[in-house]
Amino acid sequence: MLAVMLMAACTKMDHAYAPYLENGEQLYPGVPYQLETHAGRERVEVQFTQSKDPNIIRYILYWNNGQKKMEVSPDKQNAVMKVIVPGLAEGDYTFDIVSVYKAGNTSTPKSAIVSGQALGSRFESELFIRKIQASNSRKGFALQYFESDATSKYTDVTYKDAGGIMRQKRLTSTTALFDTLADIHPSAVSLVFRTAYVPLKCIDTFYAEATVPVHPASGSFVCTGTMIDYTSASLTGPYPWNVTLRQTGARTLELVDEDQTHDVFHKILSGGSPSYYGSFGLVFTTDGENNVTGVVNKYGQPASNGRSAELDPSGINKYDPVAKVLQVKYWMNQPGSTHRTLFDETMTMK
Repeated sequence: MLAVMLMAACTKMDHAYAPYLENGEQLYPGVPYQLETHAGRERVEVQFTQSKDPNIIRYILYWNNGQKKMEVSPDKQNAVMKVIVPGLAEGDYTFDIVSVYKAGNTSTPKSAIVSGQALGSRFESELFIRKIQASNSRKGFALQYFESDATSKYTDVTYKDAGGIMRQKRLTSTTALFDTLADIHPSAVSLVFRTAYVPLKCIDTFYAEATVPVHPASGSFVCTGTMIDYTSASLTGPYPWNVTLRQTGARTLELVDEDQTHDVFHKILSGGSPSYYGSFGLVFTTDGENNVTGVVNKYGQPASNGRSAELDPSGINKYDPVAKVLQVKYWMNQPGSTHRTLFDETMTMK
């Protein structure tokens, strides 16, 4: 009984190895090891440590279920080989590396398999520029760069200088910091940012680019002027008043009170003490020539308390990009279209 079982076991083993013994005993080349891949732009770098078998004359890389292949000769100078597989559509790939002898003997298929990824336009379209905030100042356009991850290698900003020449400035640090474009054109309305990324274990650089509209009147100001509340003589202007004109659109700016509320409200003095008009905050609209063409109440036209904003056309109502001064005259209406408070203000950039 034991002899029968042994014979049966041997028969099964013979069947398992039969495909490799059809033409007699064969020698099989050693296989590469320590396989890894590095993603690239429509290509993949396949890296492996070569077999120490000295009789190998080439390696064949197969992918797409063996429908595609690439042959390379061994690197006699280095133990580690790096092979670039080009012309790949964006997506995932599995590579089968086969060693070959001069006589044609090959290593057993699927004994050296590694997966990789080719990147392309789809991946690049999902990238974003580094987070940045831009505002004007006396010294030039201030750029606040927020911290970025380690795959971000640098960010370029392209802008027009005071002489009308296009300039480019590169920031390589990934930590949060401030920078100033001191030579920017005073009437610049946009900045172009381009952030370069090299993903982990990637051999190529990918980019995110965006044109960011900027308003020459966005920045910090000292506001002076006059205010007349026709319903109460005890309510007077808060001047000098620290404010920020914060850009909310390509040609819109909201007025932020930096002294008291630190929000979009108009500060006032009530009997000499700091206060503010509730549900009343200003949003200015300008045109391409930096004329103030309109003003509205952020909280509604009118807000729930009946307050609205209206531009007074008798004012200068213009931002001077060279002097960096905004002059504007407007009303707070309440109720309806009744002019309650008149403001005539000059905002000088810090």
